[in-house]
Amino acid sequence: MNGLILVAGGKGQRFSGGKGKAQLRVFRGWSLLDYWQVRLETLKDLFQDVVVVTDSPMGLENIKVALPGSSRKESVANGFEKLARVDKVLVHDAARPLATDTLFERVLAWLDLFPVVVPAIDVEDALRKKEGSSTVPFPREDLIRVQTPQGFRFEVLKAVLETADEDVDEASVAQRLGWKVHVVGGERKNLKVTFPEDVFLQELMFRRLEGIGWDFHRFSENAPLILGGIRIEDADVGLESWTDGDVVIHAVADALLSTLEQGDLGTLYPNSQLWRDGSSTDILADVMERMRKKFLLVEKVTVLLLADKPTLKHWINPITGNLSSLLNAPVHLSVTRSEGIIGKDLNGMISLSFVNCVEVKR
Repeated sequence: MNGLILVAGGKGQRFSGGKGKAQLRVFRGWSLLDYWQVRLETLKDLFQDVVVVTDSPMGLENIKVALPGSSRKESVANGFEKLARVDKVLVHDAARPLATDTLFERVLAWLDLFPVVVPAIDVEDALRKKEGSSTVPFPREDLIRVQTPQGFRFEVLKAVLETADEDVDEASVAQRLGWKVHVVGGERKNLKVTFPEDVFLQELMFRRLEGIGWDFHRFSENAPLILGGIRIEDADVGLESWTDGDVVIHAVADALLSTLEQGDLGTLYPNSQLWRDGSSTDILADVMERMRKKFLLVEKVTVLLLADKPTLKHWINPITGNLSSLLNAPVHLSVTRSEGIIGKDLNGMISLSFVNCVEVKR
C-alpha cells in the first residue's frame, strides 16, 4: 500500500507575506487547494491513503486532513499521524502542482530498492559564491536541485519524524541517520510556486482548450423566462422548450461539451421524458461532472445574448453572478438587439458562448 502526505500548510512568506499561498487565488481564480481538489482524483489509483496538511476543508471523499504545524517537520508529522500503516510514503509540496503521474510512479518504484528516494534535476545556470562584498565563480557540475515528491519506506519516515533533528527536508535527516538516499530524475516543469512570478511560468505549462456553443428558442407566452438559472420575474414572455428553455445555460453547456468532444447538448440530453420540463442548471451540473472526470477546469466564460425583448440590463449582474457560482469561474454576459436585421422582430432569443478551460491531469 502507498500513502501520500500533501503539505499545503506553508506560510508563503516569500509569496504573500505569510498569508498562506495555498489559499491564494493564483491560477486565474483557482487557488492551489482548488487545483489539488481535482488533481488528487488522478492519483487515487497510486495511493490508497492520502492526507492533506492544511487548515482549509478539502471536501473530498477518502481524503484526510491534518492541521499544519509551526515548522515543516511538525506539519509532516501531523500528516503522518493521520496516515494508515502503509508500505511506502511520499511527501509532496502542494506548491509543486505540475509533478506528473510518471514522477510519482518513478519514486514509488525505486522505493522497492532504496529506503529513501528523491527526485532532482541538474543545475544549468552559472553559479557564483558570495565572498565578502564580492563574488567568485562556483562549479555547478556536482550540484543538483532537489524536488518533491520524496519517498520513504514507512518505518524510515517514522524514525525521521521521531528524532529531534530537523533540516530543509526529511530526506536530509534520513541521510544523517544513516539511510541511503537514492536520487532519481526529476522534471523541469515541476517548478515550485515560491514567488508571484512563478505562477505565470506554471500557467504556461497547462494544456488549454477552447469551446464554442450556441442555442436558440422561440418566444412563448405560456412559459417562464429563465436565463442563466435566474427567473426573470418582470418578463411578459418566456421561451418555448422541452426543458425550462434557459438559452444562456444551454449555450454554455454546449460550449463546454465541445471541449470534451463527447457530443452536443441535443445528443446527450434529448427530448425524452427524463428531461421533460427539467432544470437547465441540472443539465449544467451534469456537464460539469463530465468536465471533472476529464480533469478540466473552467477558466472563463463569455456569453452573447441576442434578444429584442424584454429589457434585461437590470438582470445582467444576477445572471452573471449565478452562472459564475455554478461554474466557479468568471463570466461575462453581453446583451444586444437584432435592430431588425433578422426580420422585423426577432421571435425568440439566440445565445452564443465561448469558454476557456484548462486540463489539470498531467
